[in-house]
Amino acid sequence: MITSWFPHESLPSGCYIAHRQQFTYTPVRKTETTSVWLDTSELRGGDSWDQKIQRQIKECALFIPIVSLATQSRDEGYFRLEWRLAVERTRLLSEDRSFLVPIVIEDIAESTARVSDAFRRVQWTRLSHGEIPHAFVERIKGLLGSASLSAEPRRPIGTPPVVPAAIVTPLTAKASGKPPLVSIALGTVAALAIGYIGWQQLKGSKPAPMLPTTSSSPLAIPSSPVTPAVGEQSVAVLPFVNESSDKEQEYFADGLTETMIGLLSKVQDLRVPARSASFYFKGKNEELSAIAGKLHVVHVLEGTVRKAGNRLRISAELIRADTGYHVWSETYDRNSTDVFKVQDEISAAVVAALKLKLAAAGTNAKVRGTSNVEAYNLYLLGSHYGSTQVPGPDMSRRQVMAYRKALALDPAYADAAAKLVLSGAYLADQTGDAAGLTSAIGAAERLPREHPDHGPSYRIRGAIRTSWQWDWVGGLADYEKAIALDPGDADAHFDTSIQLQSLGRFSEAITEAQKALALDGLNLQYLSQVASCQMALRDYAAADQTLNRIAEIEPHSELLASTLSPLRLLQGRFADSLAQCPKIQDERTRILCVAEAQHSLGHRAEADHAFDDLVKTGTGGNLTNIAAVYAWFGNADQAFRWYDKAIAARESGVTQLLSDRTLDVLHKDPRWSALLKKMNLPS
Repeated sequence: MITSWFPHESLPSGCYIAHRQQFTYTPVRKTETTSVWLDTSELRGGDSWDQKIQRQIKECALFIPIVSLATQSRDEGYFRLEWRLAVERTRLLSEDRSFLVPIVIEDIAESTARVSDAFRRVQWTRLSHGEIPHAFVERIKGLLGSASLSAEPRRPIGTPPVVPAAIVTPLTAKASGKPPLVSIALGTVAALAIGYIGWQQLKGSKPAPMLPTTSSSPLAIPSSPVTPAVGEQSVAVLPFVNESSDKEQEYFADGLTETMIGLLSKVQDLRVPARSASFYFKGKNEELSAIAGKLHVVHVLEGTVRKAGNRLRISAELIRADTGYHVWSETYDRNSTDVFKVQDEISAAVVAALKLKLAAAGTNAKVRGTSNVEAYNLYLLGSHYGSTQVPGPDMSRRQVMAYRKALALDPAYADAAAKLVLSGAYLADQTGDAAGLTSAIGAAERLPREHPDHGPSYRIRGAIRTSWQWDWVGGLADYEKAIALDPGDADAHFDTSIQLQSLGRFSEAITEAQKALALDGLNLQYLSQVASCQMALRDYAAADQTLNRIAEIEPHSELLASTLSPLRLLQGRFADSLAQCPKIQDERTRILCVAEAQHSLGHRAEADHAFDDLVKTGTGGNLTNIAAVYAWFGNADQAFRWYDKAIAARESGVTQLLSDRTLDVLHKDPRWSALLKKMNLPS
């Protein structure tokens, strides 16, 4: 029997079981005295092998599943059966007995790991780069060598992994008083298609190192950029359910949820996941304990909303997810004009239940931005139109109308004013309305003067300056001011990332997008931005990994299809690119997708037909798309001609010239530098 455990340089890849009552370890690659059930003579196939594995799991004192990129990639494998057997055994153990000790050796978030929920109910440890800290070794030695230590409690749902020294819980002695037969089952997935991997292969295997997410090496995006430290004072606000007979009131329930997130986020020492994280679970039938585990919180606030005429009924309850205990609940039957009072009462009740200090007086009013209930209602409606997955001028018009009505009721409503400017600019861009764009630019310049302490006013002026005025210096200054006023504004980091991408500073752009993800880790726009920058760096493998993350969160996302299609084009996977086109809802983007993919497949007639359809949709807001298709078709003269038109029309799409790899064919043309110069872009 081979007598060695894992070498210092790396953790092994494979499934094996080690037996020993006393754990010894030396950080060098050599044979030690820990009996490891790994020898090929032990690994016979058939029922005898299965029975022996099952017996090892049944008798072992600790089961340590190794979670890796390999386990993530496998839909099936023998290791999954072993994991299942270990989970089954936990049901026979007493509640104070610790058994599962998950170890993560690569950059995998606990919330997205493809493991049993039973793994998430115990403490995890991360051994970065496959290194084994001395504290971890000593801890395992203590677990395996001491039967007298008292059992520590299991990790509550939502508590994140901590340092290795406090990961696993000690074992209790068996009733007989004899030392337990100690074994460690290490389950991971390498070479499981042919059974257990051989020792010689294990000796030479090393996990791929994790790239640090810094500006110097930005190509790897973690599935969850930040694992927050969570204690009892943490709560996720789940989307309130609309129980109104009028389904059009859905926007009100969503808006109430967003406001509650904003109100509770302002409470000192209370951690509240961002909107995207909470709304990810909308409509999903998941256990609260699983949701809390994925969001790294202890408590969950959920509720229902029923609105009929001027009457409003809001029910809310605060639940401790690991026990299912209802900490607080209340139902409010009020007039719809009392919605602010209800919000304040709910937030105050949650704060009191968690024994925290209520936010300073006036904070709630500042979060809402208005004291006019009807203006607030119209603002929620406009935000709802902006968040719809159906893009286009129609939704932009609805936004503009809603925000204008809100401002008519409350001219000092800064949030509505800022959103009106941005939605007006997008509408003008989509329709080619030069006068409308000029008006939006003028309004953007006035925003910070009218609302000098309002971060979004600076952020939106920055977006207008960069997208349509190409004032890169002024835009960055506005984003910096927005972040200074509100460090928790993830969109400010996102917009900064877009500007840096426009300037060709792709590594820095990824860093800024990761800062946004640190604040809102399930935001698909932020993830798509990272993928776009990785494509700009020609790191298509990294872009694939990032888009896989989007697919895990929302497989039918419009952003996924519209970003994946050009990636497949650049990878030479033209049929796969074409397959994404029907999933794109925006008509012009969908037709562009078809034209480029069909051309690449050699289907010239189909490509020309699609291009004709693109032109028929109109040139307003479409000049950049037409130019891009000409470039992909290899017609540089027409491409530059249409790009000149797009620049003259100030279309926002031209700001991404430097990052669009489908335009690489134009880079050697002397007209390329002249094009960039017109936009104040570096050549």
